[in-house]
Amino acid sequence: MVHEDTLSSVLGDFARTMLTDFQIQDILDHLVERMVDVLPVTGAGVTLISPGEAPHEVAASDPAALGFEKLQTELGQGPCLTAYESGKSVVVPDLAVDDRYPAFGPAAVAAGMAAVFTFPLGHGVGWLGALDLYRDVPGELAAQDLAAAQTLADVAAAYLVNARARRQALEVSDQFRTSALHDVLTGLPNRLLLQQRLEHAAHRARRSHSTSGVLFVDLDRFKRVNDTYGHGVGDQLLVAVAGRLSALLRPGDTLARVSGDEFVILCEDLTQLGDVELLVTRLVAAFATAFPLERMELVITASVGVAYCGPGEAITDQHLVAADTAMYQAKRSGGATHRGVDLHFVQ
Repeated sequence: MVHEDTLSSVLGDFARTMLTDFQIQDILDHLVERMVDVLPVTGAGVTLISPGEAPHEVAASDPAALGFEKLQTELGQGPCLTAYESGKSVVVPDLAVDDRYPAFGPAAVAAGMAAVFTFPLGHGVGWLGALDLYRDVPGELAAQDLAAAQTLADVAAAYLVNARARRQALEVSDQFRTSALHDVLTGLPNRLLLQQRLEHAAHRARRSHSTSGVLFVDLDRFKRVNDTYGHGVGDQLLVAVAGRLSALLRPGDTLARVSGDEFVILCEDLTQLGDVELLVTRLVAAFATAFPLERMELVITASVGVAYCGPGEAITDQHLVAADTAMYQAKRSGGATHRGVDLHFVQ
């Protein structure tokens, strides 16, 4: 029979999880381990259940208990599901003579289970799943043990709710952080993230004594696409361009969409300045093929401005401005071409 000081110790263990970053699986694993320590049972298991979904996040004190949890899920029958659906505890002191579970009962007895005591995991407005206590010999649990088990199930449910809320808050925070740094339409880095990458590139260039370059790409006569076919087609074209440009880059390069039809490519760790010219040649050639959209194919060209710096020179906003200026020079010359400037020699 569980003693009050033992129960207090277990409750204290769970209270400490509030001060840590315990994951849901960690809480479940801790729960089943302590259950076997403090109660006269041979195994314990927990299965979480969500409406419309298969049971998930299973924890068990040993392989046998894990097998009993999975058996209930596979058969769609057992005290775990009953407790979850009813919100009430289920007591089966002798599974061999109990007829409530015609499929699960005989299979569990054959696997070595003699008794099971199940408690719902509730959080006030619904149920999370259930806690199963298993015994390999038939017999009742003392009323005090049953009460202690339900108390631990209730406490565990409260901490599970807390862990889920913490996980959801982190997910929402990550989503906001991602959306704040990426273009909604193409998923590319936006101007803010590009600025961060430029700052990091400056630090790395000083350390590695490498060459860097910035390419400013602007689609020629893109407004005509929107005016002729509508903004929906224009958006499809921007996504297609983003995909084709991305395919040209090395893993360490950055492609950002900085405004409507303007893209910026940041290239770091170049072995020589000629690498930038090679990329420009491939980039211009990429626009020689039509872009397949949902209902049509469109051909569009691009004007490219290039700014690069020599080994060890810190790449800065000045390079971005210079590449932008060079791009407009290319556009004024008729588009579908590129212009460049080497700030290493201009400075």
